[in-house]
Parts: sequence; structure tokens; C-alpha cells
Amino acid sequence: MKTYSLIFFAGLLWGGISFSCRNKTNLSEITNSDSTRFAELTYIEDFYDVGTIQSGEIVRYSYQLKNTGNKPLVVMDVIPSCGCTQTNIDKKVLKPGELAKLEVTFDSRGWYGTQYKSVTLRTNGIIREKSVTLKANVVP
Repeated sequence: MKTYSLIFFAGLLWGGISFSCRNKTNLSEITNSDSTRFAELTYIEDFYDVGTIQSGEIVRYSYQLKNTGNKPLVVMDVIPSCGCTQTNIDKKVLKPGELAKLEVTFDSRGWYGTQYKSVTLRTNGIIREKSVTLKANVVP
């Protein structure tokens, strides 16, 4: 009886080791194949200085962005730094190599002095968040 029990437990142990090693190999294969494909957000220009403007003036500037990765880039969120800054993006999904336009509108009413307004895009890219900045010198 002891011999049968020993053979039975040895078989269970061998089967468990074989199953465990097989799963590690499959997980490794999946991880390696995914690491070669990624989306990457690149701004053509990420800073713009509008110069000196009068308080109350509304200024607009369009930033160009590009997916320089080899997987589709998905813009999940557009986050302006302030309520005085509005945004409009013409595409939320960019194929590899595709361009999009992000329009930023700054309402300077109530603001004075040097102002820096930023907009952050949250994406599925290898760097999850990237920002653009608009600078304006607001005078009364």
C-alpha cells in the first residue's frame, strides 16, 4: 500500500511541476510579444508664446501631435490646467504615423502678468501623460 501511495504522490508532483513550467513559458511569450508594440505621443511643438495681449482678449493656438509608435494611440482624457482654458482635439484615436490637432483657447479676462496655461493629454502611450503650454503676457 505504501508503494502505491508513493507512486501516486510522485506522479502528482511530476504533473504539477510540468504544468507550472508550461504556464511560465506561455506568460513569458505573451509578455515579450507585447513589449515590441507600443503607442507614443509626440508633439511637433509643445510650447507657444503668444506675446503680449490685452486683458479680456481671447487667444487660440493649435498644437500638432503625432503617434510615433507602432500601435494605435488613444487619447483618453484632455485636461486643461484652468477653467480659463478650453480645448478641442480633432481625433482621439491615431493610427501609427497619423497626425492630430489640439486647439487651445485661453480667455485672459481677469488675468494679469505672465501666464502659463497647460493642457495635459492622458493616453495609452508608453508615457501616459504629456502636456503642452501656452504663455501670454497679459496687460490691463
